[in-house]
Amino acid sequence: METIESTKQTRRIQLSGGSTYIISLPKNWIEELKIKVGQNITIVKNSNQSLTLFSNEKTSTEKKTVAVIPSSQKDTGDSIKRKIIAAYLRGYNTIEIKSKGIRLPAEHTRNVRELVRTSMIGTEIVESSSEKISIQVLTRLPELSFETALKRMYLMASNMVRESIESIDEEDDIHADEVVNMDDEVDRFGLYMRRNLVLAVENENILQDMGLRKPSDCLGYRAIVTRIERIADHASHVAKRKKFIEGKLDTKLFNKIKKLSEESLTVFEEAITAVQNQDFIKGEKVAQKVADIIEDERQIMSKVSDSDKNSISIRFILQDLRRIAEYSGDIAEVAIDENIQSIIKEE
Repeated sequence: METIESTKQTRRIQLSGGSTYIISLPKNWIEELKIKVGQNITIVKNSNQSLTLFSNEKTSTEKKTVAVIPSSQKDTGDSIKRKIIAAYLRGYNTIEIKSKGIRLPAEHTRNVRELVRTSMIGTEIVESSSEKISIQVLTRLPELSFETALKRMYLMASNMVRESIESIDEEDDIHADEVVNMDDEVDRFGLYMRRNLVLAVENENILQDMGLRKPSDCLGYRAIVTRIERIADHASHVAKRKKFIEGKLDTKLFNKIKKLSEESLTVFEEAITAVQNQDFIKGEKVAQKVADIIEDERQIMSKVSDSDKNSISIRFILQDLRRIAEYSGDIAEVAIDENIQSIIKEE
């Protein structure tokens, strides 16, 4: 384990020539990093009032070029997929799956191709043989500001909630299947954004390109992305439950369900707005509205009769809508936590 002295030292800033400040660097650090005399060093001024130095004019992100994932008969297809996703999120531009002198298991090959096709934005299999598959990340990072990306994810998830309720009203299984398929798009976008956030923590330029203020913002926004993915999951669950509903729901009961879904969508929208506008007050109001929705859901649930042939499906749908509101509350909490300084005084 490294000691504090080997990773942190205090050096005095000196004035050179009347217009330039210089600072000396420990000799052993330079030798360990294999930096040569005359070599260029890139200095980045960070938003958190710190400076970062990179050798060879390369950032730590740019160094992460190739990740090699070993494949063996003992690994499951799902295990290989998890490793690829982890490498993708970590920021590697090329990911290789290699076996040790034997043919890649058919399950691994199938799972890798499905993952690239359905879950990873901007990736392509550029090489495939019996012993190796190479995945290349082709997109520039980031290509969207976080505000734009957040809006796209929100719109996709909101549309899923709205259409899942419509499929129940229309008794349309095909429409319900379409909603379920939309969940993959939200997940793909979420994975892409989480990759950007990991890179933004390490690279000030990416952070600024995404429109974020400081590295700590990435923690809150990662939580937001995850909550939007969960909201889309629950919208998908509502659509799936359509197939278990026999006949048309009682009109009065359906109207209550629809109203609850609209209330959940309202707090979802207001939570996203609170985050984008850095609005502490709106975040607080959303938190209160979520509590009201939870109470509304409890009231509706208490009146669902066990004798109703669709009672189980109805209860699950109500729970899904409540969870959507609760996840919206989690998003609002990010706005509250990040903007508490707007309503407090420091003494």
